[in-house]
Amino acid sequence: MKDKKSLILLGVSITLLLISSIFFYKYVTMGDQIPIKKITNHKNIKTLIDIKVVKIYTPNDSLGSLVSSDIEITNEDFASEIKSIFNAIHEQSNYQIKDENGNYYPFMDPNINLLNSYLVGDKLYLNLSSNITDNIKTKEQELLIIYSLVNTYTSLEGINRVKILIDDVEVKKLKWYNLRNFYTQNLDI
Repeated sequence: MKDKKSLILLGVSITLLLISSIFFYKYVTMGDQIPIKKITNHKNIKTLIDIKVVKIYTPNDSLGSLVSSDIEITNEDFASEIKSIFNAIHEQSNYQIKDENGNYYPFMDPNINLLNSYLVGDKLYLNLSSNITDNIKTKEQELLIIYSLVNTYTSLEGINRVKILIDDVEVKKLKWYNLRNFYTQNLDI
């Protein structure tokens, strides 16, 4: 009985050895001809970071009007996207303006912060830090800053009007322009 079990075990072992030897031989000699099954299809794998293209409006080189350009932002939650867009506008509006005394000052104060934003229906509220007025010297400059924000955000789907708050307060105006009203897109600026 013991010999029968040993012979069966020996036979199974030799059979497995032969089968594995045949597969190994085929793999070594015909490895490039053996079809390998794809486990994943990379076209269907979602990328880890979604990129979204957004149109922003910033001053042209002469600071006389706004020009549009496309930027890429990470597709995130709404508040983070609004913040990323604000940072891109701020970064691309880093012009230096020369006043009548020959002194230079930034077009948009480098310390301006978007404190938060609120979306109510199709209305976007942008809550900016109070230092937005620190370097505004002319009506034209203020108008370009306002419409840089308004035109950019109203170009986003679902936003038709923008209201600017200063430190969570609805102020009457920055220096010249009324902030109590909602602004709508105006591409003629």
